[in-house]
Amino acid sequence: MIRRKIQLIAGTTYSVSLPKEWVRKNNLKEQSEILFYEKGDRSLILSPHSIGDKKPHDISLNIDDYITNIDQILFAVYYLGIENINLFSKKGLTKELEAKIRKTVVHMSGTEISYEDKNKISIKVLLDKSKVDIVHVIYRISLIIDSSIENILAGFDIEEIRLNENEIDRLYHLITKIVTLSLVDSNILQSSGITNIVLVPSYFRISKRLENIADNINHISEYMHGNKASPEGSKEVLRFIKGELSRSINMLIGKQNKIFEKINADKIKEICSIVSKIKDKLILNYLEDIVRYVVDTEEEIVNITFYSSLIKENII
Repeated sequence: MIRRKIQLIAGTTYSVSLPKEWVRKNNLKEQSEILFYEKGDRSLILSPHSIGDKKPHDISLNIDDYITNIDQILFAVYYLGIENINLFSKKGLTKELEAKIRKTVVHMSGTEISYEDKNKISIKVLLDKSKVDIVHVIYRISLIIDSSIENILAGFDIEEIRLNENEIDRLYHLITKIVTLSLVDSNILQSSGITNIVLVPSYFRISKRLENIADNINHISEYMHGNKASPEGSKEVLRFIKGELSRSINMLIGKQNKIFEKINADKIKEICSIVSKIKDKLILNYLEDIVRYVVDTEEEIVNITFYSSLIKENII
């Protein structure tokens, strides 16, 4: 760590001298331009060039090296903010591989296949990442989950629930992308709707828990649809989940002037008791997991509202 004292020049300008080793290492000289980025925690990042310029905009990948996990490789590249992804194969693309790539691209928001032949697929990311608000995306996910639960309670349209599940997966990958970029680019952090980098882990864990809830809602729906099962016996639990998600996420998107109060232990015991009486063990297990994810989500919102109060008081 290097320490420097602030100097006041001509009574109007504050300056700090740069370490000679750092200047030489970055090939800087008199009149060279350096950039400052202010982070949410009020610290400054000093860079000899734009942070955005350090990230590659294009990448070419030999699919033959990633056949087994090309879907996850594509997501990893997408999270890094790369805008042009070129996939090529010397062996030629099989129909199965093409289908896997297409299915993955569907879950990458703002992305489309711009070129394709027997040996190459080019993917272009058109998304303006500087305009994605993570808090609003989380709210959108919660509304879709609410819709799926209401679907189970009031009727049963399995196709609508499947569409909801695909949309939530797409939004979850979008949040993962923005979170990843916000850790290295302060501009993305500022535009993401997250006020301080210390809040990033909690927002990411909330998005993951919501995705877990949506997965389990989808599993319950598919099971009921395939086995002609009835939601009777689980309706009270589903209503509880629906109500708690609405209460907690509305607190998250609102003005956080107080610490969020998570559901009390007695209510959790009551709900768990109701779940334990459900005769269908598979539905019972899914609902147990969902209740746990709801509690996890509320704990993270407690963290966010508490940290936010510290940030407002300039404590962190």
